[in-house]
Amino acid sequence: MGSFKLIKYLVLIPTVTCIPLSAIAQKQVVHQNLLWTRYALKLNINNHWSASQEFEERTYWFPWRQHQFVSRSLAQYQFENGWNFGGGFAYFLQAVPQDPHIKEYDNELELRPQLELAYKERFSEKFTVSHRYWSEFRYFKPQNDNIRYGNIRMRYKLEIQYRPITNVTFKIYDEVFVNIGKNIGYNVFDQNRIGASIQYMPVHNVGFELGYLNWFQQRASGNNFYNRNIIRLSIHHNINFKSKAP
Repeated sequence: MGSFKLIKYLVLIPTVTCIPLSAIAQKQVVHQNLLWTRYALKLNINNHWSASQEFEERTYWFPWRQHQFVSRSLAQYQFENGWNFGGGFAYFLQAVPQDPHIKEYDNELELRPQLELAYKERFSEKFTVSHRYWSEFRYFKPQNDNIRYGNIRMRYKLEIQYRPITNVTFKIYDEVFVNIGKNIGYNVFDQNRIGASIQYMPVHNVGFELGYLNWFQQRASGNNFYNRNIIRLSIHHNINFKSKAP
């Protein structure tokens, strides 16, 4: 039964991805290449509570220029049945215009309070499927203007993990973003991200992850899209405050 359920998830990933891609027929698509470098810290406080902090620098490649900087803080509570609930805050800077060929740019600030609900389903010692639901409340501060509320963005991420040995994990995932709010006109579907990575933990609390993701995004006009190829490099750092059994 577990293998059958896993097959359904594997079929779902390309199915979900193809839905938004069908919308790009005869539309203008801008292709870009990016590099993301991330430091991800996780503090395991006890058997239920944890906190995480991420810093990520996102830059264009060919030509090189800054694209975004993201700082994300999150506190989570782990239930006994595989579910966890969390809340946090993201600080987001975006270089505008989003064109690497324009060297003179401004930074637009975005603040994002967020809520998270996630569930991890373990099929075996090697296979795990995770579901993550995010709600982001987006506040924007354009140059020389006050902070204004933008919209709510809902996110759903399906991730399959395979761990052949203790310190190596392969991941494949698909994430869909949907905008909600009166300010949203054409881009109710915001974006889709599909990717894969390999994570290596040479020691139990420090590791590295290398991955690729494709970021397909509909712009506010509804007629224009970004299709971004991204290489992502991550450093994972876990600190455990849990008391050890005597």
